[in-house]
Amino acid sequence: MKDLPFKAVAVDVDGTFVNDEKKYDHEMFGEILYRLHKHGAHFIIASGRPAGRLEADFGDFTDSVDFVADNGAVLVRDGKIIRTTTFSKKCILNLVDYLHLRYPGAVQSTLISGVKHSYFLKSTPAQFKRSHHYFYPNSIEVDDFDQIPEDDQYTKVTVDYPSKVRRELEYGFNSRSVEKIHVTTSGWNYMDIIPYNVNKANGLKEFLAYLDVPRTQLIAFGDGENDIEMLKLAGLSYAMENGQDSVKKMAKFIAPSNNDNGVFKVLTKYLNEAQK
Repeated sequence: MKDLPFKAVAVDVDGTFVNDEKKYDHEMFGEILYRLHKHGAHFIIASGRPAGRLEADFGDFTDSVDFVADNGAVLVRDGKIIRTTTFSKKCILNLVDYLHLRYPGAVQSTLISGVKHSYFLKSTPAQFKRSHHYFYPNSIEVDDFDQIPEDDQYTKVTVDYPSKVRRELEYGFNSRSVEKIHVTTSGWNYMDIIPYNVNKANGLKEFLAYLDVPRTQLIAFGDGENDIEMLKLAGLSYAMENGQDSVKKMAKFIAPSNNDNGVFKVLTKYLNEAQK
């Protein structure tokens, strides 16, 4: 049996690992995990989804995979949160005030993600609440964001607002704030606002150091802007066929689409070649 050209696998979830119906073949994944582990390879899920959602999505495999959740703000190893990078409540409220000032209407379609719960305004449009309930089933509605608790840890703010303003928003807020933000998008129109210098790649670096795996032996799959740092980090980088053009331009390879089991097909190809 030959060696695989990688010792760690990192995959985005939406638009990459799962199909457009948010499903994946559990049996096929189990078989691939078994074969990867025989080669000593590790599997890491790197997603904008919160840790609680990922644990539900991969409940059959939590002993075999690790999570980089909330775009790198939360790291989960062996079923336990090992690190969180968070905003203070003061920073969150300053950000809400800034959104009110510069982007009228944005706060009405905003979700604040905490480790314990996520928070909507009661006045948030029902469609926005419904579209996010799958990802944030533990959400709480408040009259005003001033009411979010002091004892939660705030990892991300999601805003339904044209993402073309993301760089302007990041620069404008950071120019007046001690706590800095980074604004990205996961492929939809939503903006994800996370602590500055937080991204999937930096979360993966921590796992790679723990596993003693060099970045040249990482294979990564993604489709959206929030995957770019991760794909740049990896020795083998795959953009999905359905991915954003900017992602496909910088990745080394193109994988079949998420609706065509693209991740599984690429990994199976490497595994079969290693058996020859």
